[in-house]
Order: sequence, then structure tokens, then C-alpha cells
Amino acid sequence: MRLAALFAGLTLALSLNSALAASQVTLRLGDVKGDRFAALKASGELNNLPYDLKLTAFDSGAPVQEALNAGALDVGFTGDLPFLFVYAAGAPVKAVGAWQNNPDSIALLTRPDSGVHSLQDLKGKQIAVNRGGWGHYLLLGLLEKAGLKPGDVTLRFLNPVDGRAALSAGSVAAWAPWEPYIATSTHVDGTVRVPGGGGRGIMSGYSYALARNEALADPQKRQAIADLLTRLAKAQIWAQQHPQQFAEVLAKTLSMPTAITQSWIADAQIRPVIFDRSLIPSLQKSADFFHRYQVLPQAIDVTPAFDFSLSAGANAVAKTWLEQHHE
Repeated sequence: MRLAALFAGLTLALSLNSALAASQVTLRLGDVKGDRFAALKASGELNNLPYDLKLTAFDSGAPVQEALNAGALDVGFTGDLPFLFVYAAGAPVKAVGAWQNNPDSIALLTRPDSGVHSLQDLKGKQIAVNRGGWGHYLLLGLLEKAGLKPGDVTLRFLNPVDGRAALSAGSVAAWAPWEPYIATSTHVDGTVRVPGGGGRGIMSGYSYALARNEALADPQKRQAIADLLTRLAKAQIWAQQHPQQFAEVLAKTLSMPTAITQSWIADAQIRPVIFDRSLIPSLQKSADFFHRYQVLPQAIDVTPAFDFSLSAGANAVAKTWLEQHHE
């Protein structure tokens, strides 16, 4: 059951005052699990918004993309790979901002009794991944790392909820999730990471803020999106600086034990990045990789997938923080 169901009927409209609400622009935002939105809210960055903001939360990036493509959202927060697929399919969206997770917060899990103690032990096993997503990409990269081929394993294409259930029930030997599914599975189900099965060296860890072309063509919405991106960068810094407080907020918002949200935050290490042309090669590499394995049916040039014109405010915030962080 998607987390969107938990948010059914939830409309979060925040404005300077109710008298101006009727004339203000409204941004419809889609977020994966609501964690970026939770950081925005807890940090105070949603106070005194000069526009209305409506949230729908989803359990993964693919349905965010579907909603964007259908015109149900103006802005969506999602991982790089779901974006890649809808862009390749001609969806009217562009990346307008970005942040980065620790690549090892995308990882292959197994049960202690599965017999999988190394990547080479995956041969002949059934493995759950989300088709065309982070799990699928990670698994193909790990097989290369181990000198195995996709045909050496049986892929089970399952969403995160079903993937977790399949691993717990023993119907698959391994599953490739990301946070907070990793923290939930390891804490609650007793699963463990496969040695060498993290995403470092394989995954970029990038996630994007995406906007529909229609929204980008609206001057008022463009201004609102640029403002939201700046606030998001500030909120991500706040979350880095207040991990315990953020963990408690996430626990309450998503009805999760605080121990799980603490583990999630510590593992993901979400951080703002400067959104500029330096990110293009990373997405192009992913597109080429998936095309090589025929997951992405056609070769694509991702350069037109980016719009850097709204990122000046967010980039200034990220640059200041990154300079201080590396001192």
C-alpha cells in the first residue's frame, strides 16, 4: 500500500495570509515519502510562503513521475533514474534542482540464512529489484563487479513493499532497496547487507527536483519554484545540523520508530549540491548504462533534460554550506 494513501485528502496550503490566498499561485508538489517536505516544514522554511503549496506523498519515484506526466503535479522530488525513464518517454518535465544521498544508502540486502555471503553467491539466486529504478541499476552494477551476467540470476521486478515482503518470506535470496527501506528491513526483519553490495562506485546518489514544462512557462510559478528550491537547500542544511530533531519529525510524520529514522538519516547523509552542468555527465552515464543492458530501449542525450535557470538562490546556499563543510 502506497504511503500516498496515508496522505489521502491531505492538502497542505500555506500562504502569507488568507486574504491573499485567492490571488496567489499554487504549486502542487509530489515527494517520495514526504521526507524532503518534512525537512522543509520542520526547519521553518515553509513559514511565510508567498504562494500556496499542496503536497502529495508517494512511496517511490516512479509514481511521482507518473503524476507529473499526467499533469497532476507542478513539481516532483525523485531519484535520477525514474526521471531518466519518463524523460526518455517524452514526458514534459525538466530537472531544476538536485541533492545527493550517500551512494551506500542504496544496497543489496539478504537474510542471514540465505547462503549469500558475497556477491559471487548471487549466482543462481532470485533477486528482487524495482524495474528501471535504483535497485535494478545497483544489481546490474554489482553483477558486473562480481564478474557475473544478468542471466546468472533471476530478477523479480517488485515494488519496495513487495520486495521487502518477498525477502522476509524467503521467496527471494536478496533485495536491492534504499533508505528508509534499508533501515526498516534491517531493524524489523533482521536482514543484513550483502558484503560489497553497496552503491558506492556504482550509483550517483543524485535526486532531482523536477518541474513540468507548463509550470516553467508560467512566470509566477517559475518564481515560486525558484523560491522553493532555495528553501529546500536551507532545509537540507538544517536537517544535517539537527539530525536528532529531524529524526523525531520524520518518525512522527511517517509513523516510524525513531530508531529507524535515526538510522535512515545517518545512512543517507542527504546533502545539497550545486546544480549546474557538471551533473549532466552523471545522468548521461546512467542512461548509457541502462541502454547497454536494454533496460532503456533507446539511446538518449540527457543534456536537454536540465533547466539551470531557477537554481541561483539554491546554489548560493549550497555553495556557502559546502565551503564551510569542507574547511
